[in-house]
Amino acid sequence: MKGVKALVLVPVVLTGCQSTQQIIDLDSLPPTAALPQESVVGSVEAWYWEGVPGRRVDDLLMDPRYPSRPDVITNLTVLEGERNRGDNYGAVVRGFFLPPLSGDYQFWVSGDDEVRLYLNDTGMSTDARLIAMAPAATGFREYTRYTSQQSGLISLEAGKRYYFEVRHKEATGGDHFSVAWKRPDETVELIAGASLASFSQPRYPLDQQSAHAYLIGYRIGYFDASQGLRADPSYPPLDEDQDGIYDNWEVFYGLDPSDPTDALSDADGDFLTAYDEFLLGTDPTNPDTDGDGVPDGYEYAYGLDPLDPTDVHQDLDGDGFSVLEEYLAGTDPLDPTDYPDIGPEYLSGFIGQYFRGTGFDDFVVYRHDEEIFFNWGRGAPMEGMPVDEFSVRWIGEFIPPHSSGEREYRFETITDDGVRLYLNNEIRIDRWRDQGATRYTASIQLRPDEAVPVVMEYYENERGAVAQLEVFDGVSGVKLATRDHFRVVDPLSASGLDSDGDGIPDAWEVRYGLNPYREDATDVLNSAGVTALDAFRGGLHPWSLEQVDQQGEGGAVPALPSPGIDQEVVITGTVRISWVAPLTRTDGSSISLSEISHFLILYGMDESAMDRTETVPPDQSSFTFEGLGEGTWFFRVRVIDDAGRSSSLSDIVSFVVQ
Repeated sequence: MKGVKALVLVPVVLTGCQSTQQIIDLDSLPPTAALPQESVVGSVEAWYWEGVPGRRVDDLLMDPRYPSRPDVITNLTVLEGERNRGDNYGAVVRGFFLPPLSGDYQFWVSGDDEVRLYLNDTGMSTDARLIAMAPAATGFREYTRYTSQQSGLISLEAGKRYYFEVRHKEATGGDHFSVAWKRPDETVELIAGASLASFSQPRYPLDQQSAHAYLIGYRIGYFDASQGLRADPSYPPLDEDQDGIYDNWEVFYGLDPSDPTDALSDADGDFLTAYDEFLLGTDPTNPDTDGDGVPDGYEYAYGLDPLDPTDVHQDLDGDGFSVLEEYLAGTDPLDPTDYPDIGPEYLSGFIGQYFRGTGFDDFVVYRHDEEIFFNWGRGAPMEGMPVDEFSVRWIGEFIPPHSSGEREYRFETITDDGVRLYLNNEIRIDRWRDQGATRYTASIQLRPDEAVPVVMEYYENERGAVAQLEVFDGVSGVKLATRDHFRVVDPLSASGLDSDGDGIPDAWEVRYGLNPYREDATDVLNSAGVTALDAFRGGLHPWSLEQVDQQGEGGAVPALPSPGIDQEVVITGTVRISWVAPLTRTDGSSISLSEISHFLILYGMDESAMDRTETVPPDQSSFTFEGLGEGTWFFRVRVIDDAGRSSSLSDIVSFVVQ
């Protein structure tokens, strides 16, 4: 996986006037009347609403005058607003991008206060998606304060129009906004001139009556054609009982064209009336017209097409589950906090969260550490981490191996410098200070198979760095193997397990540098004042506020796809697992072998909790398990890159050992 280069956007020198302003009385005009009759190349309109308090774009969207009654309209020839224009206003700029070259573009926004940039590559004004945002104030033409200010690479075609929309909200103090792009020829510039075109009045009427008439005509024509009937040019259409349903359609589906009440019937029980089904083009005798497993009424209620069998595989709320999976589980496909609980997947050992600074100041990355037994000396824990002034939080659960009664277990830490050890959410070792390698001990009484949360926090100030944790059976004195008796929730699993009850799943907290055993949903880890809970709900990284997907990758670092996997029996009790490493990331860019750190095999006899692991070097694509006991064994594989980031898990393969 490629690293992300730091971006420095050089100032762009502009000549000529940036805008000309005209005042228009819009109070008595419908929303489209203020739009130009034709789209004009070279300029766009900025609409301003005065006297809108707040610093968030949402404050503008809730104003009763939005979107049809702006106070001022300004023409812009460069996609940049006037500096220090005033206080407490909101602005929207709509228009089209006209790319001069075909290829990949990257967009940047800056502003004071919040600025959002939306794009629709179909050229339509509806369904534009957010591609970049400045969540809080930046400097003038400063594009690197927040990673969310930069879009991913977006492929555009020269000569094609792409609808865009800029939304800006100013509270008090300085104010500005600007949008720039990097073209396929590496030119970085503010978007201006021939690359812009204004938004104009729609060609067709937008009133509901016109739209409804068009829909009825389309449905009648489509139905007659599909039944091999000749077009009937008479008007109004055949509708004897005046129930709004075409007579031929009623006859075909067994309704009575002389009975107006059957328009409200629901013969197939999909929560759509016969009239609804006529308008939608669905089958009133089949609750699932497209056969995708989701009823027509459910699809319509959630904005899907009941005639498209593929759209139920979308993840509408970014929680990692498709509409079909949410429908079957009875969860809300539009609420990222409500999703099927499939139970957690576990890894052996610990997840280590690595931070710059001695007080968990700047989260860098998480890593799967099967044991805590490190002596880094004067080196760094990994590439990208400093050699001094860093901190680590290890998270796991200890499962005692004894079979009956209570037994004491002894936990011993050795650290240089500070250490805190929490057992069952209670701090048992607290030596948060500079020190040479020093051993501390804490004991706990446990019942059989009692999973106990364990969190070890550590910081290194300077010079030598040591961090170790050992566990001993209090009766026999035997040292226990960490990988066999500790487990941690897989950071990439989609389980809803929430140990601290703060509204954020454990897997998400582990992945993004939070503590799943402490209520930290209200913590603010960024400079924009966004809480961890709001970041989770909004699909944002809680530290950088960049957009992330369910697998934990931000737009700046494309995800690794899962490897292909297969298995074959060599001899009884011996299974060879083989896989195909991905050659590209999910965005299509290549992955070299040098970028892969290792492969991780998860296996076990419980499909929902494969708690054993094997680590395989990057130059191998198979592994042989010997001496497996009788029963069904399950296997999955994932790729770990050189920065510690993980791919999603492969499909599960299984084999029955007899």
